Amino acid sequence: IFEACPQNKMAAVVLTLAARVGAARVAPGCAYRIVSSVSSRSRSTAAAIGPVYGCGSNVVDNFFRLRALPKPGEKGFFASPTTILEQSIVGGVTLNHLSWAAALGVPSGLLALQGDDPSGKLIRAKMKELNVSSEYVQVSPAYTTAESYVLLQPDGERSIIMASGGTSLIDASTVLSTFSPAVEEASIVTTEISQVPLDGVLQLLQLARQAGKLTVLDVDVSPSVAVHEARLGTLEQVQQCALEADVLKPAKHAAVELLETMAPSLKDKVGAMSSADVAANLLQVTGSKLVALTSGDEGCVLATPNKVVIVEPFAIPQVEDATGAGDAFLGGLLAGLHRFGLAESEKDLRDLGLLANAVGAACCETLGALPTPSGRDRVIELLRSSDATITNAFELDTQGGGDGGANGGAAPDGHLASFFGSVEDDTETVAMTLVALQSQRQAVEAFVSALESCPGRVYTTGVGKSAAVARRMAISLTSTGTRSQFVHATEWIHGCLGGLGPEDCVVVFSNSGNTVECVQLLPLFADRGIAVLGVVGNTDSAVGQAALANLQYRYKPEPVGGAPTTSVVAQEVLVNGVVNELIVRKGFTQANFAHNHPGGAIGARLAAAM
Repeated sequence: IFEACPQNKMAAVVLTLAARVGAARVAPGCAYRIVSSVSSRSRSTAAAIGPVYGCGSNVVDNFFRLRALPKPGEKGFFASPTTILEQSIVGGVTLNHLSWAAALGVPSGLLALQGDDPSGKLIRAKMKELNVSSEYVQVSPAYTTAESYVLLQPDGERSIIMASGGTSLIDASTVLSTFSPAVEEASIVTTEISQVPLDGVLQLLQLARQAGKLTVLDVDVSPSVAVHEARLGTLEQVQQCALEADVLKPAKHAAVELLETMAPSLKDKVGAMSSADVAANLLQVTGSKLVALTSGDEGCVLATPNKVVIVEPFAIPQVEDATGAGDAFLGGLLAGLHRFGLAESEKDLRDLGLLANAVGAACCETLGALPTPSGRDRVIELLRSSDATITNAFELDTQGGGDGGANGGAAPDGHLASFFGSVEDDTETVAMTLVALQSQRQAVEAFVSALESCPGRVYTTGVGKSAAVARRMAISLTSTGTRSQFVHATEWIHGCLGGLGPEDCVVVFSNSGNTVECVQLLPLFADRGIAVLGVVGNTDSAVGQAALANLQYRYKPEPVGGAPTTSVVAQEVLVNGVVNELIVRKGFTQANFAHNHPGGAIGARLAAAM
């Protein structure tokens, strides 16, 4: 069997064999593993062995803090005069639920069109981190990655401006020409009524059903919003999409409106219906195999042709952010459907609902809609507190081996997981910083121009790891045509201030922007009329506020409470950008570099080239 099996199908074969013999787990390196046997549970439909592929929204949410939202004809101001972009967060309805499914061990992949732009790179880096396959993400300079601009006001209110980018181009012809191979590989195909044009949604559902795949439709917005505000298509197309889906996952408000449009005779009765009645009637009207209706504090309702089950929500200590709860709920539902198949008995339906509710609850306890590293543990903890009988199926295997998305894990050996995770964090830090810099072009220009026009010497300073980067900047600038010198921040007050002249400038490196040794120098530099520039992680800081211009970076969380790692990578990236820009602006040539760097292998290579 193995000799005849294509490489991309091997994991599925291993999973099937392992399931039949009740194996504890599959060898490291495979994309799938069995954690526990659930053969004693009766199911109406066999568990899936292919990946879950989802087509839908994937977006970078950019957050901006305002003093007040300006009225038409008025000017507005950002809350900080130096910080424009507060934060960029990856999300999107479909990417969110795929990520939670992947966190629970489901091989998952995104079907999407993305640009070769900073936002696209940020999303793809995040997908890699979350083990969501990007094999069928089409990347092209012709596409623009979806973005939203979230304008935060002091009273907590927010205004959102959306641009669905490449997602808005996924029409029927694109589905056929681009995503047909993915549908053939998949066991479950999921899509949304949110940002994808309805003719594309309909084509994907029809293509999947023709191929015998389980189809799942997330009705994220009500039909009227889809047709009018979002302009995705017609009401008839919304109804056709609902008829093609095996599994419908609507929020209650969307389910009510969908039922009213598909069963006009019930229009006057729907408003008085319970959630269970809405789900049962919607199941009957659409002919779906399962309707999973979410209703906030009421929990969820799962309806099949034989049973309707109401599953209460989990009580959690505090709700941090409920924005992505519905997306996470569907991720849990997909994990259950993939592992166990469609359930018919009341107990199996309840287990499925508890799993989905547990994932939604875990999501509510953190900011954003994507799973955190502890997300899966929290889901298991919640399941243990309930009467669910499927908890063992999602227990973590602590003996190594990747959970595996559609492409498998980056580091199948457990002892290298931190190594590869660190490299991925560094990669995402670069992407995050690049996105942040796109909205700081004026600040970048001011910073580089100040160095370019500095008639004296460019001093760099800092302490700790920031000092190491500052030293490297001075060395690189000196060798490429900009007179520069490093002085440790603790040395200035011990005589080095005497070397400063009125034509010099100082670049201060400080991750927090409030490093004591650097802050105490600011008034001393100001007394001498020295221009200060900042390379900081926070412009709302002492260094950030005192600087003539700042380069601000973003970075992933650092280990053991803040050991400098990703912040150092971000600083180094900015130094490289400054050095390269000054080389171009000053017309510094290879011959100039050879004159400054005659030694070593570089000098020999330059001499040979000349």
